[in-house]
Amino acid sequence: MSAAAPASAPASPAPVGAGTRAAYGASAFAENLAINSINQLANAVFNLTLGVPLLLVGLALSLPRLIDVFLDPLVGNWSDRVRSRWGRRRPFILAGALACAVVATGLWFFPEGRTTTFYFWWLLAGCAAMSVAYSFLIVPYGALGLELAEDYHERTRLMGAKSMFHKASGVVNQWLLKWVRDAGAGNLIAGGRWCAPFLGLAIAGLGALTVWRVRERPTAVPAIIRRRLSWRESWAITMRQPDFRRLVLAQVFIYMSFLVIDTTGFYLNVFYVHGGEMGAGAAMKGWYGTVFQLSGLLAVPLIVRLARRIGKKQAFLCCTVTIAVGGAAKWFCYVPGAGWWLVLPSALMGPGLVAVMVLTPSMTADICDVAAAESGVRREGLFNAMLAWSLKAALTGSILLANVVLHVVGWDTSRQSAQDPATFLAMRVTFAGGTIVLAGIAAWFIHRYTLTPSDVRTAQARIAAAAPG
Repeated sequence: MSAAAPASAPASPAPVGAGTRAAYGASAFAENLAINSINQLANAVFNLTLGVPLLLVGLALSLPRLIDVFLDPLVGNWSDRVRSRWGRRRPFILAGALACAVVATGLWFFPEGRTTTFYFWWLLAGCAAMSVAYSFLIVPYGALGLELAEDYHERTRLMGAKSMFHKASGVVNQWLLKWVRDAGAGNLIAGGRWCAPFLGLAIAGLGALTVWRVRERPTAVPAIIRRRLSWRESWAITMRQPDFRRLVLAQVFIYMSFLVIDTTGFYLNVFYVHGGEMGAGAAMKGWYGTVFQLSGLLAVPLIVRLARRIGKKQAFLCCTVTIAVGGAAKWFCYVPGAGWWLVLPSALMGPGLVAVMVLTPSMTADICDVAAAESGVRREGLFNAMLAWSLKAALTGSILLANVVLHVVGWDTSRQSAQDPATFLAMRVTFAGGTIVLAGIAAWFIHRYTLTPSDVRTAQARIAAAAPG
């Protein structure tokens, strides 16, 4: 920091109340359900049931993310600059939640008896619509969270509450395949149509709860930051922060360490471990997915305490190690007849992902303060747009790469569990080794993070000194 800080730091701000934390977290449940209900069911419905080739399913899920390259920064900058009686963020959150609900419901009501090409275009159009709706929800929603808490450690506590709702939604996502299959008595198409309206109601209702109960801080835009900048100027300020770039890349590689091999894990579970029994594989997916989410849920308060005791960066690194350990466990647990051993890798890896969800936005809020002190411009919307875009990029790349890997190793959908042994071996190497390597790359970026609590307090003091009154 180039200028000296005032002699005394500003008084500690009031903590965010439990009711506000809960209402804010409600939309984390909604947004996770919106995007991942499609990801969880797409391969089972469109590839295994409707016969759409695996690569085309991957393209349909991934290509719409190109929209986010342009849309996320625009939505972020727009919500930074808008002024309304309802605030900057809440109108976007409500519109985004309602749109996500409509798409998450309507996607599964496709006409029957059409060609695989038709179903590819249907899935592609649905994913494109969800991409637009999701941007209007997730970018302003994340920015709202960056602004709610001012205190260095209170930010971690708020994101911990948000993560608990996100993990609870993750439990629901893990059981979707089984619930849809049971609802349709084995028919995934009928079951999807029965369950989809309930998903839509949940997404819309929880998004509306956040809008109704959470109030934006009136001090979020003091005089020091009221001048308007062009989109390019705002973007340059956002990307000028080296620690933010490191944080974004760490998030990308950690999510890829889970997601790039998630599809491979599903196919191994059903066709290698359970010999092609979809019912048994779907049930086990529900169980190991639940263990994954619950281990992360239980780790939230521990991560919050650990970050307070040893620092956010060090806590982040500790949790990243658990991802690599879980990756190693996959090699030994994903074998025929493994039974309940399949839940062990999930239990080990759960805390690693929740650390990203808790600490990445908390650390980004710190970076926002430093950026505002240096530039005189507050741009939580753009910072969160980049976080959201990087997460979507990780999702996109993971989905596409996972399906490409299955194709490259020789996966043949028509052969089901009768694949060549070399195919299953290559899948296992990808499933275990990919997790370890990608987690290691993420740890390297986290290790290079340099921002300290002292830097954040100095920035906050400079902003407070410049504000009127």
